[in-house]
Amino acid sequence: MRRSALIASASALAALLCLAAPGFAQVPPLAKTAAPSFHELDGDRDGRVSLAEVMAYATKKSAAVRPFRIKDVDLDGDGMLTQEELQKAGIKGFESCGTVNARDLNISGDGYVSRQDLDQYFARKHREEFARADADHDASLSPSEFALFRF
Repeated sequence: MRRSALIASASALAALLCLAAPGFAQVPPLAKTAAPSFHELDGDRDGRVSLAEVMAYATKKSAAVRPFRIKDVDLDGDGMLTQEELQKAGIKGFESCGTVNARDLNISGDGYVSRQDLDQYFARKHREEFARADADHDASLSPSEFALFRF
């Protein structure tokens, strides 16, 4: 009797998995984020993330983005670069930024987002987000403050 109950339970579980499998297949995979964990940024392992550690990350993030002409990416010409437009142009590195104002990126104003523009953009963005996340204003982020940090 035990064996038959076990077989029945296994059959029920198998049927449930078969019914659920098509639904699982339709769920898109989670988007990979380029944002590092607290421990990855805490280079000196002191349990806090300093602005210098965040700026080192900003420099790496900037280097990962290739320069581009705004008109080649801003397909509708509205001055706003959506994630869809960036993706279609093959521009990576802005996934966590949402829609980006082209003026914020084109610091030089020449219609081309250069390496220098990218460096300045990511440095400014990371400084601003660091200041917002540093709730106790001690010039470093604790693990709980880091949770508020936006890349």
